[in-house]
Amino acid sequence: MKAPNFLFQNPPFLSFLLLALLTLTFLFVYPSKFVLQSFLATCPSTNSTTSHFDNSLAKTTINPNLRILIGILTVANNYERRHLIRLAYSRQSNNYFDADVDIRFVFCSLSNEEQAVLVALEIMEYNDIIILNCTENMDNGKTYTYFSSVPALFHDDPYDYVMKCDDDTYLRLDNLVESLRIKPREDVYYGLINPCYRADDMDYRMNMSYMSGLGYVLSWDLAEWIAVSDIPRHNIVGLEDKVLGSWLNTAMKGRNRYHNFPAIYDYQLENWGESCAMHGFIPETIAVHLLKGNSEWAKTLKYFNVTKGLKPSKLYDIS
Repeated sequence: MKAPNFLFQNPPFLSFLLLALLTLTFLFVYPSKFVLQSFLATCPSTNSTTSHFDNSLAKTTINPNLRILIGILTVANNYERRHLIRLAYSRQSNNYFDADVDIRFVFCSLSNEEQAVLVALEIMEYNDIIILNCTENMDNGKTYTYFSSVPALFHDDPYDYVMKCDDDTYLRLDNLVESLRIKPREDVYYGLINPCYRADDMDYRMNMSYMSGLGYVLSWDLAEWIAVSDIPRHNIVGLEDKVLGSWLNTAMKGRNRYHNFPAIYDYQLENWGESCAMHGFIPETIAVHLLKGNSEWAKTLKYFNVTKGLKPSKLYDIS
């Protein structure tokens, strides 16, 4: 006689098996709701186009409602600063579940064998570097090269916003995401108007202003315009952030123009003198600038309680 089928003779076991299969299927189909898929998605891959430390910041989603590219303009030799910045952002809590934030370091072509070897190691480990086709410079077109290159580099997977940021600026990503989430996705020019004491003059703001170079955001359509327009192409030399503002003012672009003070500001330095953009730390911070040395970074990270997850151990005493 043929043996009875165990599964059909045990309805409770069959129900449990079906429920388990459905649960596993749901875990992989809806990654933004479960930790397992996020964990698998953050495993490093040599084919990944997302930075190693960025993966730990942004929840992986199938169709993110907001995508932001943050380009931190720096120079090849700033290895220690890049390492510090990676650590600082890796410890931020991420409360946004439907946004992708891609943080990358941006500099011009490498100039020697040391850079070639050490930067290659960084790319192999973190995959978070963009090397532009330019000679390293200040006020001679690096910002133009960055914004004009981005549309081609990410043509197949465009962002909503492109940010240019200094390597002495610390961003609070949750606050940045929540601030941009409610903004339009076109013709946006967002940052800290310079000089800040003229920000309330609407004629100046809309027709003559520019954003401080500490960090500002353009919507994707403006990056695409910079890549093809003759206005920026023929005017790249000078104070680059001021020059960029002049492109938008000339073309009557960036009409959705946002001055984000006091959330974007300069670090309160001693003996600096009067500055309308400088004040102490606030919880609503989006960006704080002028973190020139490790001391300024340490004080900033302490205020935002970045090391709160440190566990006690007999191997160290940090008090």
